[in-house]
Amino acid sequence: MTDNIIFQKDGPIALFVDKILREAVALHASDIHFEIFDEKFVVRYRIDGELTTLDDCDCELARPVFSRLKVLASLNISETRLPQDGSIAYPLGEGEIEFRISCLPTQFGESVVLRILNNDAEFFALDELMRDDVPLKNFLKNITEKSGLTLFVGPTGCGKSTTLYSVLREIKSDEIKILTCEDPVEQRIDGLSQSSINSDIGFSFSNALRAFLRHDPDVIFVGEIRDRETADLAIRAAITGHCVLSTLHANGTGSAIPRLLDLGIDRTMIAEALLCVVYQQLEKIDPGQTPAHTGPGRRAKYDALFVDDALRSAIKNNEWLDKFSRA
Repeated sequence: MTDNIIFQKDGPIALFVDKILREAVALHASDIHFEIFDEKFVVRYRIDGELTTLDDCDCELARPVFSRLKVLASLNISETRLPQDGSIAYPLGEGEIEFRISCLPTQFGESVVLRILNNDAEFFALDELMRDDVPLKNFLKNITEKSGLTLFVGPTGCGKSTTLYSVLREIKSDEIKILTCEDPVEQRIDGLSQSSINSDIGFSFSNALRAFLRHDPDVIFVGEIRDRETADLAIRAAITGHCVLSTLHANGTGSAIPRLLDLGIDRTMIAEALLCVVYQQLEKIDPGQTPAHTGPGRRAKYDALFVDDALRSAIKNNEWLDKFSRA
């Protein structure tokens, strides 16, 4: 199979890739996994949090399919030894669907994963998402009234982005300036200044945060706190009068403090900045139920920890572990 076939828009490889992408979108998949193993080439969709495997494909398809995907993402098709990341804007119907692509070298070849980013996806109001959690819903609706840091934690793919975009839509107004740094921008929202992180040119979350503080924002959304520098800047922004929203890898509300401490943040600064930790997970719903949900068969479930004066004092005095264990 020649390399030229990957550039043919109506060739068999292009048609195969087109079929996979369209089918994944139609099935409401969140990710597409293209994987090569010892003697088989596998395509899997992640639907409602679970992977569904298609029939094994011809191993000879793997290389041209990977190359075709790289062509669509303007990546280097000859580079197979190093990871590559990019994005694909793919025409579908009258619009287009965005995919985030990640290529990873493995023992038997490359592994390619596409995350489906639908900018035209249905969104939900906080009243729909949090109909059973009135205190949290009311807090998030009025979050711009006070400065501080609100963290959203939970497993990958649990719908944190869906909830955060709902929060941003709820609080946006002509009276406040909202800046976001995301990796990448998953949904475009009118009235927000949204920036995409680009590691290739050194535009990181921490670099974006530094620039944001010179643009007089009221609300700052940081897609993810990954390192000490970003955590430190987010904390300092929260302490100096900004409403800061972000996500953090933690497996519960009680895990946020030790995670920030592990990143090297002083507990006194954490106590001064932190307003709330929201843990989100997804639960399956019966097909006959119709509440708002973040996927065809799941809905969000929340657990929130509000930092009051007693807990703030406990964090400062290094007594937070007992408070969190009972929260």
